[in-house]
Amino acid sequence: MKYGKSLIAAALSAAAMMSTSAMAENHVVTAAVTAFDPMVVVAQPGDTVSWENMNGHITNTVFTEADGEHQYIPEGATGWTSAMGENFTTAPLTVEGVYLYKCDPHWGAGMGGAIIVGNATNLDAIKATNPKGALKRLVKKAEKAVK
Repeated sequence: MKYGKSLIAAALSAAAMMSTSAMAENHVVTAAVTAFDPMVVVAQPGDTVSWENMNGHITNTVFTEADGEHQYIPEGATGWTSAMGENFTTAPLTVEGVYLYKCDPHWGAGMGGAIIVGNATNLDAIKATNPKGALKRLVKKAEKAVK
């Protein structure tokens, strides 16, 4: 009898894990000349994001500015830098907040994007950095998507 209950519990646990992973979604972003489409992705914790058509492009969460390198991602999250020209998929995004990224070769043309995972927990902190130029545009797009 104990064995049967253990087997049922194991089966229910496995089914719950499968249904959770089945609910995770992969959002696809396409690189096109000097823009990512869509520019803003709204995701849920556990979702992934994939970039396609990356010939000549990179996706990178590290922003180099006059005062050093910065990542505009939630505290406790891990950023990324893809290889040049390779399609890329993030690990599951589990930390809620706003993730800003850019294409290094085309950042001068403003090629960047935002991913909002769950609640935009770090948006006010990002806005407090007083972003300028293309970074400011990304923040405004993320802010609009949150409303």
